[in-house]
Amino acid sequence: MKVLVVGATGNIGRLTLKAVAEAGHEVTAFGRSVDRIEPFEGLTIEKGDVTSATDLARAIPGHDAVILTFGAPLNRETIFRGTNVCETGTRNVVDAMKAAGVPRLVAMTSIGAGDSSGHGSWPFRNLIKPILLGRIMKDRTAQEDVVRQSGLPEWVIVRPSELTDNDRRDDLREIISFAGQPEPSSVARASVAAYLAKKTTDKSHDGQAVVISN
Repeated sequence: MKVLVVGATGNIGRLTLKAVAEAGHEVTAFGRSVDRIEPFEGLTIEKGDVTSATDLARAIPGHDAVILTFGAPLNRETIFRGTNVCETGTRNVVDAMKAAGVPRLVAMTSIGAGDSSGHGSWPFRNLIKPILLGRIMKDRTAQEDVVRQSGLPEWVIVRPSELTDNDRRDDLREIISFAGQPEPSSVARASVAAYLAKKTTDKSHDGQAVVISN
């Protein structure tokens, strides 16, 4: 399988590149700051921007699956004025995938998006999200709507809980419904990367959004 990672220059993106390769797939990195990526055997690098439909139309053909790991930065602009980079970038990806006949999309969003709003640890749902992430989460929710309405034959939305730099764990909780569930806590970035790589072939949650947490 040949997999494109969009947003490959971020922390989770770089880890996802290696996780996809370790799973035995060919992998292509797509991002703006590709000089951050350490080359390894079997890696192809494509410089581009998710807000450019032209860049994505060039990069996506020839792949079997696409993983999205990009997001808006947390800064004064996104906190106070908002952003639409996730919605716009995902729409560009979907359009390019449909034009090229690429069937499978694994879209990483976040706890707090869509119907996971109001969930997570007490500090996250009562302080961090309402004070810092409110406008960013509107963009994440719009991104999820683009995926759900994409018409792609295979898609899954992955919502990591609060991110840490702890060691990878594979025994993650996979939450579809919060009824009767303890609130999600945290998850290591390395665990997220491995899970995203697994979802290129694991179709057990297709057509759904799954929260992952320790």
